[in-house]
Amino acid sequence: MRAFKINDRRGFTLVELMAVVMILGLMITLTAANWRRIVPRAQLNAAVRSLSNVLNGTRSEAIARNAEFRVLYDLDAESYWVETPYKKTGGLAGVRIPGEPDPEEDLRGKIDYKELGDGVTFTAIKIDGETYVDGQVYVRFTPGGSSSEHTIELMHAPTNTSYTIEVLALTGMIRFHEGSFEREEVSEEDFR
Repeated sequence: MRAFKINDRRGFTLVELMAVVMILGLMITLTAANWRRIVPRAQLNAAVRSLSNVLNGTRSEAIARNAEFRVLYDLDAESYWVETPYKKTGGLAGVRIPGEPDPEEDLRGKIDYKELGDGVTFTAIKIDGETYVDGQVYVRFTPGGSSSEHTIELMHAPTNTSYTIEVLALTGMIRFHEGSFEREEVSEEDFR
């Protein structure tokens, strides 16, 4: 067994310390570079998650309450909300007639008002084959769980990244697609 003297000092050399500092600096640089790419993507993901939660919740409410609910999109203000079939003061509002103005529009309850996150915008909303890029549009969720067939394309301008949320008409279920997505039309040839 070797005995050490009290004055026998062992430590790191200057070269070893410089190597550790360089490795730490490299790790910090790589982490910062990755972080700048992750944060903007997280903003788009948060907007997609929030919108899909509202869509799923609206479908569930329509089924549970046995009434038609609507999701309204304001493409100019980059916002959306749920319109209930109930009056703000209580009770069921009158039935809407598609294509005609709603006399009770200001009386209807509105919930879940949300704005898209920083840098996230609506690129386009396609409802039953028609594309909208500005103004206000709405989609319906029926008591049976079905919905207006529609896709919502969101864009994160700082990173030029887009994401498409697709709502299936028959089931009201949601599908997610990175980038711009458009479902191909079904033809008779597909069934032969």
